[in-house]
Amino acid sequence: MFSVTSLGSGSKGNATVVRYDDELVLIDSGFSCKALEARLKARQIEPQDICAILVTHEHSDHFNGVPAFSRKYKTPVWMSCGTGMHPRVEKISHLHYLNTHTSFQLGKFEITPVAVPHDSREACQFILQAADWRVGILTDLGHITPYVSEQFSDLDILLLEFNHDLDLLLQGAYPEKLKRRVAGPLGHLSNRQACDFLAQQSWGKLKYLAAMHLSEENNRRELVERGIKAVGLPSDISTIIADQEKGFDWIELQ
Repeated sequence: MFSVTSLGSGSKGNATVVRYDDELVLIDSGFSCKALEARLKARQIEPQDICAILVTHEHSDHFNGVPAFSRKYKTPVWMSCGTGMHPRVEKISHLHYLNTHTSFQLGKFEITPVAVPHDSREACQFILQAADWRVGILTDLGHITPYVSEQFSDLDILLLEFNHDLDLLLQGAYPEKLKRRVAGPLGHLSNRQACDFLAQQSWGKLKYLAAMHLSEENNRRELVERGIKAVGLPSDISTIIADQEKGFDWIELQ
């Protein structure tokens, strides 16, 4: 069985777990070690059962809880060399560096890092494959590059950023500098950018689409739902919207 769950998604913390048979991989943890333990147990996961942690980049909403958790449970951690420049990385005892353009084997998973344009040292997102199933996690990027578009195809599950509605962002209370950062080419995907990406790809295998990393200040669930509906995806694709507090429960392929 191949399954995926989000433990929470948004600017206050992100963590995703992918499971194949008895192997579980955690992607990011922006939550404290204690909070991550509670969120794992809410999904019937024992923290010591996490086989490895993949880190997309060093921003606190993705990295905050990784050092303490990995140290407590002796969990190996994989990240790019650029992400590894963060000073708190020295607290990780089982650290491995990855090449953001080279796939590698991690237990039963084939991991494909994908370099993305984001305002961090060397951000990447991930595609995880086991048997014939593939899940792609694509958040925290300011725009879709041709390379990203090429890599994120032929998926069974796609976790895609719908960070903000551009009008809400521009009319909102964020300082102008922050607005420019979020909407810029190294920021976060807007609803329109995410929907344009969906419309331009062929999704013959896709079974689940999860909208991720919604801004609580600059987005609304109904806007995301409306945008996805307008794309006209095949009717057999199930759509999920992850939230900050609960993420989404297990989705399974078998």
